[in-house]
Amino acid sequence: MTHSSANTYNLAEKGHRDMPLSIQLRGRIESFLADHDLRSFYKGYEWGKDTWESGFADMRQLEIDLSMAAKHGYLTKTHIMAVAKWGRLRNIKKIRCPELMRISLYNGDDSAEFFKSSPSVSLKSLRDNIRGIGPTYLSKILMFSRPQLYGAIDTRLVRVFGKGNSDIEGLMWLSLEVKNYGYGWYIPEYQTLWPSEYDTWIEILHHVARLCNGNGYECPHPGEYIDLGLREKGIWIIADVETSLFSYASKQLQAGS
Repeated sequence: MTHSSANTYNLAEKGHRDMPLSIQLRGRIESFLADHDLRSFYKGYEWGKDTWESGFADMRQLEIDLSMAAKHGYLTKTHIMAVAKWGRLRNIKKIRCPELMRISLYNGDDSAEFFKSSPSVSLKSLRDNIRGIGPTYLSKILMFSRPQLYGAIDTRLVRVFGKGNSDIEGLMWLSLEVKNYGYGWYIPEYQTLWPSEYDTWIEILHHVARLCNGNGYECPHPGEYIDLGLREKGIWIIADVETSLFSYASKQLQAGS
């Protein structure tokens, strides 16, 4: 199938980094997509008050607030704390960051040289300014700041799509692992392939979005996202793909518990 609008397809493509995935990995991803309904997982997403029926109200507001600030070249401590509270970060009082930090996520046109660098460069830039949070929350901040180019990576996703640390078999899209020493799961930053595997994860999300958009497989966005201009009807961006995969991972972990 072909998508009905080339312009909307290109909209989802702008600025994505050209980092080819291996043939084996692309095969695993495409087999997964053939066997699973991403739209169903997207509509089945649940986190706190965020459900498809509620229009993902809390996520939507975070995206509005952070992306608006990021477009003006900054984020604030209030933004960082809001993401931490939404995600239910343990030890939230340990977060240390400036009241206002400069960030360059919207440098002119999407095809500018800046966007040819690795997504992990932006991750490292946040890490230089924020203490008390790890890979999961750094990636969430990027996702809410620019959902067309960045997606979150958290322990549920790594447990299912990484090396796997649960009773279910990991899908091995990523060479990352998580740890739990009794205080909850986390992604160790000392892993050899961190943060470079974040680049791989972002390209995976882009690849899935390209396949869905190219085949006319429309994303069932809540109406509020369309009405506010946050999404173009039916077009997957990488934050949508991550939402769907997080929902899938959550269900797999629940089934395996």
